[in-house]
Amino acid sequence: MRNIVFFVLFAAFFIFDIISDLKEGIPVNHILHEVVLCLLALVAIAWQIIIIYKKNKHIHSLASEVLEAKKSYQEWKDKSHSSAQKIRTMIDEQFALWHLSHSEKDVALLLIKGFSMKEIASFRQTHEKTVRQQATAIYKKSSISGRQELAAFFLEDILSSPSDQNTNESE
Repeated sequence: MRNIVFFVLFAAFFIFDIISDLKEGIPVNHILHEVVLCLLALVAIAWQIIIIYKKNKHIHSLASEVLEAKKSYQEWKDKSHSSAQKIRTMIDEQFALWHLSHSEKDVALLLIKGFSMKEIASFRQTHEKTVRQQATAIYKKSSISGRQELAAFFLEDILSSPSDQNTNESE
């Protein structure tokens, strides 16, 4: 914006100088030079206006893209939240079938999420040995051999592609 103001002042100066030179009878050569400089200032003004217009257009385009991305993200978030609630309900139902205690359910969820025994003990403000004992109880009640199998039990069907499911069904 400062550039436009500068070029407007520059052009105005030359216009007034040309008018005063014409009144004083200054040679045509000198006046033609000033006319050329004035025209260059006017071209620079037009050029700056075009640049500003293009930048504003680009800014509006980017703002629209950001708005669309936010909308898309919110739709995905709403959809995934709904799906996550359904999955969580199914996990809770499976935990109930295995007769897990409240503490065992908490530990099992943290194991599925991939946290270490030490991290789980820290989150639950208990000893790592207690967490190991609860994990052993979970594996025994569920007839599952370890944390990888526990995670796979819940995630395998979720993460498999439709073609994987069709292959499994045909076997």
